[in-house]
Amino acid sequence: MISTVSDFLEQFKKYALSKIEADEKDVTHRPTIGNIFEGLTAKLLDRAIFKDLNLRIVEKSFIVNDSGEISSELDCMLVVGEGQQISFTNQFKYHIRDVIAVFQIKKNLYANDIDDSHNNLRSVIKISEPRDAENFVGRLHRDAYELLMSKPLPTKERRERFNDRESIIYHLLMMEAFYPLRIVIGYYGYTTEYGLREGFVNKLEEIVKNGPVKGYSPVSFPNLYICGDSTIIKGNGMPYGSPFKDEDFYWHILISSSGKPMYHLLELIWTRLSYKFEIGSKIFGDDFEIEAVHPFIACKEKKIGEDSWGWEFNYYGTSKETLEKPLTPIPWKPAEINRAQFTVLWVLNRNGQIDIKKDKQFLKFIETKKLNAIQIINELVELRLVYLDEDILGLLVRELVVVNVNGKCYAGENKSGEMGNYFGKQTIANNRI
Repeated sequence: MISTVSDFLEQFKKYALSKIEADEKDVTHRPTIGNIFEGLTAKLLDRAIFKDLNLRIVEKSFIVNDSGEISSELDCMLVVGEGQQISFTNQFKYHIRDVIAVFQIKKNLYANDIDDSHNNLRSVIKISEPRDAENFVGRLHRDAYELLMSKPLPTKERRERFNDRESIIYHLLMMEAFYPLRIVIGYYGYTTEYGLREGFVNKLEEIVKNGPVKGYSPVSFPNLYICGDSTIIKGNGMPYGSPFKDEDFYWHILISSSGKPMYHLLELIWTRLSYKFEIGSKIFGDDFEIEAVHPFIACKEKKIGEDSWGWEFNYYGTSKETLEKPLTPIPWKPAEINRAQFTVLWVLNRNGQIDIKKDKQFLKFIETKKLNAIQIINELVELRLVYLDEDILGLLVRELVVVNVNGKCYAGENKSGEMGNYFGKQTIANNRI
């Protein structure tokens, strides 16, 4: 479904831009030009959201919080409910809890426009004062944490033993789930993914050339930048992100892509809506493909004072030729496991968490079966089937399914029907041979 809708939006956008170029070539009044592209964005978004959820698209409106503070004027917002209309205008004020996404719209998006959009959308963060979060925020935080950290969201008792890095990542992801989506859309500007990346990083280097600058942490970056057919996406696990690795202390916070901007826009918005309104995963289709992207900017925390932390950024330079090669989605597939790995998964599925240093039954089981427990656990962790945290071993997948096909054993997640879909397609393919 998401691919069908995104294809429609791409076609609609092309048609609308051709109409704007033909009908408005003599318009030079900058506010009017801005209104044209904000109106186009509102039309696109109206076709992208679900009906019957009391969702609205409002232009040139504001966000307020419990303290009465108000944001900067925002080009476009996806909101819930009617809001408060500002007298004698078509503008509205919405409470921060009713804002799903905020959009900064540009006809042309170049380096200075990127930074201007960044600063405008920071007002959304400033207005998001501490408040009681809705239940969906906790679920979104949980799933993003599990994706990136490859372990369950920790208990309060476990958080008391966090190191600095664990604590920073935990709280940063909490804020990411708490804040509305912030999205920058430019219809023209850089014509290639390479140009967008170079313009972005050159501007960032200019800003921080004299040292750390407040307001340029991972959480302050918008969730998505669209420039023509190219995109820069935040890898915060909501939904895009790659798991951290022990030997890789850098977090791939920004990734890039080209050719599917409306697809990425829908992924972000529909993911947020699916958590807020508990919509089933079927809206995303049943292909279970992993979108291929290019690494762009990675970061890691850096202590810059006795009680202060900043961020160190690392730019993944990629040639123009490489970026011009089409990206192909990676089909989801289960992990092939051996008998020893199956045995450990079977024990885990039966017992839940296991303390691999103190559980006498587990230790006796390993000894009796003559298994190399550490090797097996490391292999299963690498396959993202289990996690190991402070000697506690548990299943990382929510609904483990193990199947035996033609003498080979496969294991994988099935909470959204992944395993059933994969082997159902395999059966159909085999029957055609």
